[in-house]
Amino acid sequence: MSTRHWRMVSMFVILIVAGIACSFIGSNPSQKEVVAAAVQTLSLQQTINSLSQSVLITPSPSPSPELPSDTPSPTTEPTQTPTATIVHMMQPADPPTTSNSITDLSSKAYALERRSIGDNFTKNLYERPFTSQVMDYQPYLDIVKSSMAYAAPWYYASLFVEGEIPADSNTTYAVELDTDLDGRGDFYVRVQAPLSSTWSTERVQVYRDTNNDVGGNLPITAENNNPQWNGYDELMFDSGVGADPDLAWARQNPTNPQQIQLAFKSSLLGVGEFVWGTWSDEGVQQPAWLDYNDHFTLAQAGHPSTNSTDYPLKEMASLDNTCRWAFGFTPLKMIPGLCAIPVTPTPVVRPTKTACEPPPNGCPVFGSFASHWNPKTCQCEIPPTQCQPPPNGCPVTARYVWDPVKCKCVLK
Repeated sequence: MSTRHWRMVSMFVILIVAGIACSFIGSNPSQKEVVAAAVQTLSLQQTINSLSQSVLITPSPSPSPELPSDTPSPTTEPTQTPTATIVHMMQPADPPTTSNSITDLSSKAYALERRSIGDNFTKNLYERPFTSQVMDYQPYLDIVKSSMAYAAPWYYASLFVEGEIPADSNTTYAVELDTDLDGRGDFYVRVQAPLSSTWSTERVQVYRDTNNDVGGNLPITAENNNPQWNGYDELMFDSGVGADPDLAWARQNPTNPQQIQLAFKSSLLGVGEFVWGTWSDEGVQQPAWLDYNDHFTLAQAGHPSTNSTDYPLKEMASLDNTCRWAFGFTPLKMIPGLCAIPVTPTPVVRPTKTACEPPPNGCPVFGSFASHWNPKTCQCEIPPTQCQPPPNGCPVTARYVWDPVKCKCVLK
């Protein structure tokens, strides 16, 4: 009952009491009438008390009805932060045809034998396009050639593999770059399959080594693992997210599905001379663990040669890489990880003749006249003091010639 209703009831009760009281004024009520009036008054008082309690007690809120077990509880939709759209200002074109290249061993010929040759775990050179333990051949990991080209402002790295990339593969293809020529990689640009046939930044990543510890104490050479070495420790570009959204791109060559192409801006390196090599990796895929031969022991990694006691491949399987080669300069000395520098054959220097030489047996002797070697004319000649032909030569009336032996003109 509201407060307004309570006030109206109270006034009504007061009026009734007043009426009862007035009924006794001017009269002489009997005892029975007095008692009846008192009973009415008491009943009204109880009614007032009851009404008062109904107003003053605030009812407790009714509990919410329980939902059936199969009714889902109401949920609040989370507030979603809008994702910023990546705007690209430029992208690569077709790579130039001029480039320098690296040839790598193919394991295709040894696939049925489940083995490979040319793997050198100690020197960070791997030929492991096989699955772990089973040694199934994976041709899309088997690099046979890589090339590097430049057309401002892009560097183009291409990898040629033995087979097409399966649709369900998550292989990463990468180029490793050594910009200070010390054998340690400084940048690692990679893309993860599947790839588009058009240039894209999707699944393209660029890593950098900020503390110069790729390769440990001895770059390329296998060492005991040091947990403090963190390899490529900074992800500076990820699918277009970074300081430059156009920094690196990748694609599968639209005319050759067995060629993977990576493009990155020259501003990434800041130098025109560097050493580069390529990777395919479906097994480890941990840039922070490079060089891998510092993270795994040979027993852990396994070996692809059946002649090795560590055969077959174990934790370091399903990957391949190349030796490295120089771009922008001609290497004159070995750099760790560099492909073998071709031996330039020393040209055979033949002595030049300073003057013509006389016959081995000397000049001939004509009777009593000995001829002498003339170095100016390179001929044997009779000295001028000896027999000479007539000043005007032999007569022309007949076919006369000068005979130095007979010292006279004779018929020819």
